[in-house]
Amino acid sequence: MKYWRIIVYVILALFLLSISVSVFAEEKVEFPTSGKQIRLIITHGVGGSVDTAARGIAPFLEKYLGVSVVTENMVGASGRRAMEYVFNAKPDGYTIVVSAFPSRLIGELLYEPNYKMKDFVHLGSWLGGDFRSVIVGKNSEYQSFQELMEAGKTKTLKAAGGGGLGSTSQLQTVFLKEKVGMNVDFIPFDSTAEVANMVIGKHVDFGVMPLSSSLRFRAQGDVNIVAIHASERSKAAPNVPTLKELGYEGVVIPYGVGAWAPPGTAKEIQDIYANAITKAVEDPDFLAWAEKTKVLLDPMGPEEFLQTTLNDYENILSVLDLLKTVK
Repeated sequence: MKYWRIIVYVILALFLLSISVSVFAEEKVEFPTSGKQIRLIITHGVGGSVDTAARGIAPFLEKYLGVSVVTENMVGASGRRAMEYVFNAKPDGYTIVVSAFPSRLIGELLYEPNYKMKDFVHLGSWLGGDFRSVIVGKNSEYQSFQELMEAGKTKTLKAAGGGGLGSTSQLQTVFLKEKVGMNVDFIPFDSTAEVANMVIGKHVDFGVMPLSSSLRFRAQGDVNIVAIHASERSKAAPNVPTLKELGYEGVVIPYGVGAWAPPGTAKEIQDIYANAITKAVEDPDFLAWAEKTKVLLDPMGPEEFLQTTLNDYENILSVLDLLKTVK
């Protein structure tokens, strides 16, 4: 009788093991599936830095993922509409969001949307090594940062910034007010293309945007770059002074663009994306595109990208009260 019990237990254990193996096999991630389409949801409008970065890498993701990749601009609430949409999307890898950092974190801390950036699955970033810049129109009465600063002491200047409220442009304007002592009103727009048009049309006194964007507009002969928020001069713009060398400390603002997936996205999918992004940014044709469009590259894998978000929480919280002054 004792042996029969042992035999029964063994048979039962083997049966349960076979079920477990079957279930595991059924749950194995198959991604991407031929014939399915990946949507890159872009948080801001056409022609801006986020849009440019997303559309630039899309065909290379398509190449290395082996399925169609389409881009879709979903503007609204300074990027928070698109972030919330993807946060609540099915975590199957077919809907991801492309946006800028640290602006996504600024928007979260200021407006407390129904998501947390740290809870997103960080797939990786490609645009980086970038810093915020200050631009003026070719026909502006101000052709240096010193001239802007002096004018801002006696009157209130108007500054246009892409990304809307809760963006890095807003943070940049706060620093100009608090660290430089400039009287300035922040006027939010959805994209850097709109900002450039406002500057060129002399509807505002100056614009604030990523250096990579201002380099494109400068190459078109429309604007001059008068300063960057960096610790040292950029190799991409060696003739442009930094605010630090002009005598203003604590105004370094890095900038980048990356991609996030909804919470719960499988690790296997994250790894597939990380591999595809790595291959994309090493592709000679992508590097040629980046050179042509003046996009600055500094790619990060998932772990480093997530750590950057966690670090940014601390940095932005230290100036959150200042940000609320122009909310």
